[in-house]
Amino acid sequence: MKSSFQRLMLGFTVILSLIICITTAIFLNVSIKNYKLEQKNVQNLAITKVSDELQNEITITNNIANYISENQSRINNIHNYLRNDPAKYSKQIIDDSYQNNDYFNWPKANESFYVTYPTLTNLSVQFDDINIASQSSRYNTNGKKIASNKAFNPRMIYSNIISPQQASIVGIVGANYDQKILNKDLNRISNHTKLQLVLMSQDGQVLYNFADKSISNSERKQIRKIFNDKGVAGLKDYSYKKADLDKGYIVYTFFNDIDSKKLIFKRILPILVCGIIVLSLLLGSFIAIFTRYKKQLSEIIKTTKQVSNNDLNARVKIDSGHYGDLNLLSHSINTMLDEINNYINTIYKMRIAQQDAHMKSLQAQISPHFMANTLEYIRMSALDIGARDLAKVVFSFASLLRSNVGNQVQSTIKAEIKLVKNYIFLYQVRFPDKLAYQINVDPDLDNVKIPKFTLQPIIENYFAHGVNFANGNNAVEVKGWLENGRVNIWVIDNGKHIDVEELSKLNLHLQEPIVGDKSIGLQNVYARMLNYTHNFKMMIINNRYGGVTVKLSFDFES
Repeated sequence: MKSSFQRLMLGFTVILSLIICITTAIFLNVSIKNYKLEQKNVQNLAITKVSDELQNEITITNNIANYISENQSRINNIHNYLRNDPAKYSKQIIDDSYQNNDYFNWPKANESFYVTYPTLTNLSVQFDDINIASQSSRYNTNGKKIASNKAFNPRMIYSNIISPQQASIVGIVGANYDQKILNKDLNRISNHTKLQLVLMSQDGQVLYNFADKSISNSERKQIRKIFNDKGVAGLKDYSYKKADLDKGYIVYTFFNDIDSKKLIFKRILPILVCGIIVLSLLLGSFIAIFTRYKKQLSEIIKTTKQVSNNDLNARVKIDSGHYGDLNLLSHSINTMLDEINNYINTIYKMRIAQQDAHMKSLQAQISPHFMANTLEYIRMSALDIGARDLAKVVFSFASLLRSNVGNQVQSTIKAEIKLVKNYIFLYQVRFPDKLAYQINVDPDLDNVKIPKFTLQPIIENYFAHGVNFANGNNAVEVKGWLENGRVNIWVIDNGKHIDVEELSKLNLHLQEPIVGDKSIGLQNVYARMLNYTHNFKMMIINNRYGGVTVKLSFDFES
């Protein structure tokens, strides 16, 4: 039998291991293919984006060159701007406007380019017959005159100026553009795949380069230096893609092979871990199942021996496995033992139950109202002997007791104020000349209905945390008024301030749901008022008296 179980367990183990290994291998292969496909899509999207942006920049540069080439007078006007001082140029364009009715001001035209084309950052214009160029920027839109050899840079997009009079190239326009939007789009497309991209002009100049934001600055500088010195051939351990664009422009996109392997490993690592975990769990489960089968049988034998030794409380521990025969036998044994115990203990348990019922019946006869009636008798006796202060104390305490044992869940502001007065009075009796209070509530609010015990917990909180009977200046005030259709009730004391951070936490805690019996009185007040009134607000703040103010407000309903 032992050999059969071992062979069965070994067979299941081999089959499950093969299935899990094959499944894991399939998922790993799919994950690697998906990553490579994602890299390819990232490259294609990046090339398309750069191509579109380059085409847009070429179009803008051509538009500016065409604008200048539109008529010979504009070309002559810019020549005059470059050759003459500002005063002489201004006089010339005014004279030309009188003669030709066409006012053209090159600095103003420069300024209009930056308004029309927001991505334009620099613009340079040069003519072949003069060694001075016009250069403007987003921060100096009117432009300035500068030596031709300093007006252009390798990252510019160029377009020719063609004279309509000579029908030949007479100058050149060079423009730089803001690449922030392009960088942002490429970062979004790259999605941390460590993509790098280089755009080159027809003459081999690097016009634009991009590196994923996950690539460090030192690595960017190193790659840029190698690329500028040796081109793509100098980038070892990199896989790249070359794309030829219109007019001889070239885009290179490349990935670091080591980084790609690391990213692939990060992707397949969870699959490997999951495969190992699943394999371990399944193998462990099969081992546990076969072990439990033998354990369940041993448990039945052990229990029957305990019962034979007069241990009637012994029960078979039933495994929640899939062995119907052993489970049925275990349940039958336990049922039989339960019935035996029931027969033995029925009479004893019935007697105990009768005694408990009799005791509860006697306890129920002692009602809290009996205590209230007794206190009323004491109060009347105190009045008979002239002890009016004692009678008042007994009356206040009895009133509190009746409020506690009452079944009503609803009260009024007037009744709550009366309860608060009785509560404070009992403290005044215990600590005379050390406590003052003031109640200022608009009579229009007397019949406003609120949940029972709304104000008393707030007063009780003051006595628990704020009052100091070692001093004689303890004070608490309750204010209530109606304003703009809202009932406002403030409880103000001069106890002690609460730390600002703790106060913020306390106000947030008030609004949290009450879990089990872990709540504070103020949280209970907030929860009941929120459900009972409309648009209820509650806040605790530090006040100018050195204590705190609890603010309650809700919609007035007549």
